[in-house]
Amino acid sequence: MRIKAFLLSAFVFPGLGQLYNEDRKKGVAIVLLANLLVALVLLVGVMLLSQEYIAVFYPRPLTGEMMRILLMDVLSRPLFLAPFCLLIGLWAFAAVDAARGGPKPQSPEAP
Repeated sequence: MRIKAFLLSAFVFPGLGQLYNEDRKKGVAIVLLANLLVALVLLVGVMLLSQEYIAVFYPRPLTGEMMRILLMDVLSRPLFLAPFCLLIGLWAFAAVDAARGGPKPQSPEAP
């Protein structure tokens, strides 16, 4: 059970392992936060990529070499790196947390 949960969180999407382990609150929170970070990374990445292309290469058509230069520039910007590193950290946390197991079993109430 723990291996499946780890694989779901590590290789499919963060939070799915927690949902598999029936830790619903944590799973939903991680999935929502991961979706927010993915959207932020894509938005900032596309914004920086288009901004850099217009500022430096605009009259010329986009080639593979220009795309490589643009990507290296975007990947080195702190505005892109901050949410990207947060996403990677969240992904790693979700995988390790899912591997640790599901929610703790409820102890029976003493009379």
